[in-house]
This record gives sequence, structure tokens and C-alpha cells, in this order.
Amino acid sequence: MVEEIKPEPIWFFPDKFWAATRNMPKHQADSLLEEVISLSEVRDIEALRKYDFVSIENPYRKKKAVA
Repeated sequence: MVEEIKPEPIWFFPDKFWAATRNMPKHQADSLLEEVISLSEVRDIEALRKYDFVSIENPYRKKKAVA
């Protein structure tokens, strides 16, 4: 049996996006949002990591303690 590998979900945080784009002109914020959507559609994980308002790992998953 072949185990299905599920890709990590891409988490988008609107409140952080709006905070990051608060002083941007509307067309620039729209362009940034389109870029992020485009990158997430093709799952360009490395490019998405540069944005504070996007997370590749589940931010709500408890991290294992390292002893």
C-alpha cells in the first residue's frame, strides 16, 4: 500500500497582511496579494517564507519539547 503524502497547508493571516500593507497604496497591496496567491497556487514554499503574514507550518500545532 502506498501512503499518500499530504502537503502542508499554507496559512494566510489577514490581520498581519493588513498591518503590513496599511500604509501602501491600494494598487500595491492588491498586487502583493495577487503575488502571494499566485505563489501559493504553485506551492513556491521558499518564496512564501519571506512574508510574515504567511506560514507553511501549522501555527496552532503544539511543538514538541526538546530535552
